[in-house]
Parts: sequence; structure tokens; C-alpha cells
Amino acid sequence: MTRTFFTIVIPTLNEEKRLPTLLSDLEKQTFNDFSVIVVDAMSSDATIRLARQHHAKVVISNKKNVSYQRNLGAKHSQSEWTVFMDADNRIPKDYLQKIKEYVEIYSPDILSSWIVPDSRLKKDKITATLMNIFMEINKNASRPYILESMIFIKTKIFQTLGGFNTDIPWGEGEDMLGRAHKMGFKFEMLRDPKYTYSFRRLKKIGTFKMLQKISQIEIIKMVKGDLTKNDAHFFYPMNGGTFYKNGEEPKMTLQKFISILFQDKEISSKSLKSFKKNIDPWKSLFR
Repeated sequence: MTRTFFTIVIPTLNEEKRLPTLLSDLEKQTFNDFSVIVVDAMSSDATIRLARQHHAKVVISNKKNVSYQRNLGAKHSQSEWTVFMDADNRIPKDYLQKIKEYVEIYSPDILSSWIVPDSRLKKDKITATLMNIFMEINKNASRPYILESMIFIKTKIFQTLGGFNTDIPWGEGEDMLGRAHKMGFKFEMLRDPKYTYSFRRLKKIGTFKMLQKISQIEIIKMVKGDLTKNDAHFFYPMNGGTFYKNGEEPKMTLQKFISILFQDKEISSKSLKSFKKNIDPWKSLFR
């Protein structure tokens, strides 16, 4: 593979509807010193064929694990910068040009940018604004919050960090940035340029229910530290584009939540009764 300034890694699973649009956006970039690697987890639709039609390098992953797929793609990167994008992103034609200009002037080690929603609905615009503000105020935290849908990182630093942790099912970007922070690497969150972030999961699940899920996850993280892979399926099923065709949302009852929360922990019936009483005001978090 020819050495380019950016290597863009896109993990896919049945993304025949979304991937071609992103690849078309990439073909229209004013800055074109980049290569594209699509890491596909054995899609059953036309994803692979369409990726090749757009002259992307296709790498087949034998695991349906987005972190594993990103790491696999990064192994093929010969660029100074490796970029991780989601297949349902959209980017303006000067997006890569502006990022290149920024990194040459300010020399960050890792960066991402603010988002705009793929919708004109007022509630989606408000949600995107809140997400941007949250990312902005957390960018200097010990574990900065980041959307894994868009991450620019120097390839050597990605290798030094050991890539994404494939054993955690949620917050893998935050986890990697936490390790980067400990090692003193510089992270930036740009307000401009912005990319279009897909709200299709919010549309599929519903904004309120998605916020319920996030609240449930944060409670479990406070108690247990991290979710297991099996637990995560109840919160955030990762079936690629297939989820939006026929995916069914797993039901999270209060009883199931308690089971996950205290899994492998000895707890007395008295303590369990006390917990249920204290969580009573938050029953709206569960269906």
C-alpha cells in the first residue's frame, strides 16, 4: 500500500446502504492524500462489493467486534495518521483538508471534532449540541469522552497504546484516551470542521429510551467498573446495519438490571431490599 498522510479505517457489517455514501464523500475531498481500508466482519449483503467498487482496500475480519476490526485495519496503516470512521458518517468536502491544516500547526496526538445530526429535527439538533458541549468540557479529563465514530490518532501512538481494548463492549474510545492521558499524549476536540453523526440508533430505539440505557450503563460502571460482553448486549446490540433492518431491542427489566449489577457479588437479602427501596424513584429507567 502506498504511504499516505491519512489511512482511514472503516469497520463494517451489512452496511450496503450507508457505506457508499461515506465513500462518495471521501472521493470528493479537496485533500486526497489518504487511503481507505474497509474492515468487514463477513457481511451477508453487498457491503464488500460496494467497497471495492469505490476502490477501498477490503480486509476481512473473522470476528464481529468493532474494536477488533479497527485494530485489524490499523495493522495495515502505513500513514502518519490513522483515522477511524463509522460507515454511517457524512463529511463535508473540506473536512480532511481542515484537519490536516490543524495537525500541522498545532501537533496534537489524537483528535476528534464536533458533530451535526443527520436530521433537521429540533430535538436532534439540541441533542447534538448537548453532546458537543459534553465532549468539550470533558476533553481535559483523565478519561475524555469521545465518540468512536471519528478518531484521528498518530499511528505510532496507536501502536504504543496497544490499540482498542477488544474485551470491553462499551466506551472503548474513552478507555483508550484514558491510557493516552496517563502517558501524556495530547488530545484535542475541534469545534470545526464538524462531521455528520448518524442518529439512526436514536431513531430506532427512541431518544428517551437511549438516555435510559446510558443511565443504566453509568450506574453499572460506577458499581462494577465495566460491563461484560454478555451484559452489554442488553444495552447496546452491535449487529451493524442489520440491527436497523430487523434488530429487536433487548428488554431490560429491573430484575435483570439487579442481576447484572450484583453478578458474582454476595449480597444479603436485607441489602438487596434496601437497594430496591432506594432505586424506587428511578423505576422509570426500566420498562
